[in-house]
Amino acid sequence: MRRTSAKDGTPATWEAISWDEALDEIASRMITVRDEHGAEQVAFSVTTPSGTHISDGISWVERLIRSFGSPNTIYGTEICNWHKDLASRFTYGTDIGTPDFANTDCILLWGHNPSATWLARSIEIQKGRKQGAKMIVVDPRPTVFAQRADCWLRVKPGADQALGQGITKVLIEEGGYDHTFVTEWTNGPLLVRADTGAFLRQSDITVDGDPDVLFGSQQEDGALMHYDAAKGQWRDSNDKIDLLAEIMVDTKEGMIACQTAFGMFADKVCAQPLEWIETETGIPVEDIRHAAEILTTSDTTAYYAWNGVGQSITATQTERSISLLYGLTESYGDKGGNVPGAAAAFADVSGQDLLSDGQRAKALGLKERPIGPALSGWVTARDVYRAVLDHDPYPVKMLISFGGNILASQPDTDRAIAALKQLDFHIHADFFLNPSANYADIVLPVATSWEREGLRTGFDASVEGMRTVQLRAAVVKSMAEARSDIDIVLALAKRLGLSSQFFDCDIDTGYDHILAPAGLNIAQLRAHPEGVTLPSKVPYRSYAECDENGNPKGFQTPTRKLEIYSETLLQNGYDPIPVLESGLPRQRDDKFPLQLSGAKIVAFCHSQHRNIESLRRLMPDPILEISKETAESRNINNGDWTKVTTPVGHFVARAKLVKNIEPGSVFAQHGWWIEGAADTPYSPDNPMAANMNRAIPTDTADPISGSIPLRNSMCDVERMDGW
Repeated sequence: MRRTSAKDGTPATWEAISWDEALDEIASRMITVRDEHGAEQVAFSVTTPSGTHISDGISWVERLIRSFGSPNTIYGTEICNWHKDLASRFTYGTDIGTPDFANTDCILLWGHNPSATWLARSIEIQKGRKQGAKMIVVDPRPTVFAQRADCWLRVKPGADQALGQGITKVLIEEGGYDHTFVTEWTNGPLLVRADTGAFLRQSDITVDGDPDVLFGSQQEDGALMHYDAAKGQWRDSNDKIDLLAEIMVDTKEGMIACQTAFGMFADKVCAQPLEWIETETGIPVEDIRHAAEILTTSDTTAYYAWNGVGQSITATQTERSISLLYGLTESYGDKGGNVPGAAAAFADVSGQDLLSDGQRAKALGLKERPIGPALSGWVTARDVYRAVLDHDPYPVKMLISFGGNILASQPDTDRAIAALKQLDFHIHADFFLNPSANYADIVLPVATSWEREGLRTGFDASVEGMRTVQLRAAVVKSMAEARSDIDIVLALAKRLGLSSQFFDCDIDTGYDHILAPAGLNIAQLRAHPEGVTLPSKVPYRSYAECDENGNPKGFQTPTRKLEIYSETLLQNGYDPIPVLESGLPRQRDDKFPLQLSGAKIVAFCHSQHRNIESLRRLMPDPILEISKETAESRNINNGDWTKVTTPVGHFVARAKLVKNIEPGSVFAQHGWWIEGAADTPYSPDNPMAANMNRAIPTDTADPISGSIPLRNSMCDVERMDGW
């Protein structure tokens, strides 16, 4: 459909146009902007593959974006998966991995509630529990798993880093970590220079020294022990290496004080008493010790952390703190732990190699966050708004959205509307018209995953599931004129002259390219619609495997070890070891005494489905979970309409009194956009009134990833009379 009305806030009107007409105009506009101004001035918005129908098409969408040359995609990754999938690489060199819940001795859920967000994972957790696995749950809400946990840590929103430090402190001080693993497979034994913060290198000591040779220190005499980072091998026996060494070393620049990475880590972790941690987190000292005891006495631990820790202004270092705590258990990569990798190799068609270095360098926000999501072309919505409205650092003239409903899924709603109005051209591809689509110039109807084929190379709900490859057949014929995201991508690629990058725009050829490294082809999968189980398995302890020269594979990090100390972070101006900073709002006062956090619910997924009547019957109105004590002090009863106010805005929701919820916090859901609800505070004149993201501040963000405090802002709540 093509827009026929002005973007002045009144309801949009449309006219039907053909697919050819729409695609021709879109491609023509893209080419004009690219040739006259640069491909970076065409931005894209892509919805998350976690819980949406784009999951088996997103790689093709990203290939289009990168082959076209745009480094600017609003992906929302900084408030979703980036920390567990990319920031984890500062520690492991790989992503968080697939938790082997079914075979573990201890299940750790940290800011992740699979009973509401990932039901297949819930099944794996139940398998582990039936086998006797203990369970630790970190969550301010009494979720199903929290109530069934052996140890429920009811953390204050935003205090997760402090909690991670508290548990780690107990493990270190009481020897509850795996000393052998830390010595053999982490960079904890390596010496760090006190003056520069860099690792001590052989090139620091002698003129012809090798910069790839780092040093540890021997326990008895402090002798330097050589570690070859290029080979991942100690040249000297490290049987008696000193994990806590502090020595003076004679270098080319004179005597330099050095300390081991693990010693520096231990000093940071143990700096605060547990009583301070209790005050910061709201968790009693005995519960912190109980969690540490379970981790210590469990042979293996499998964990998962997601939005609960990823949506804060300290998200990256919080993820680092949790990863380092987990690293001390020796479970990463092992059976019963978190296992990275896949059962076989598959070709990646997302096109990271197709975006030139010159274009990659133009990503919005990359200068401010040089090792954050923008390095992969994933930019924040607010950076795009700034480019559209202020031309900073350059204008963005065009936006193409594949399902990204930024008005409902992101904060800065008023600024977003202003930006969408100012765009020269805006395309939105989706199932339904939504608030963001209402500001588009052309809307493309997209087919759901049930109306088309979909390729899945491994199901990461479990380690065993990673062995299954499936081409899911269409369940029903495509409705009306809807087309799949992949069909739209291929049609645009042909018009943009990019057919050679898209396998001559033949999807089967593309699928065969993806499958070839695994020894499969698309014909085999069509012959077996139930899927094919690979004979290979996801390898355990792959870091211990050796190459033909006898060198261990190690971790995919600069030191080839699990990195307690990250020079990558140091070199980019960040703390190489997580320094404890409270994620709690600093400005909390009598005006805003509560913390506002978010939570996922079963009825809806992200900002989807509020327009589906059958689901709305399950939850007609947005809810605000609140403790009985907090509600009573404000004369709020269960079911009352409330107004939640923050320093930057407000929204409405119905009160739901919840027993045992963290008493200083309230919990809402983002994504509410309703039209036609005349008997509620979100009337047809104000359909976004119930969206909590309208009230989330974005003036302070995580310095590495750009994450914002969707899970820990300050607020107050009052009853709304008259409803």
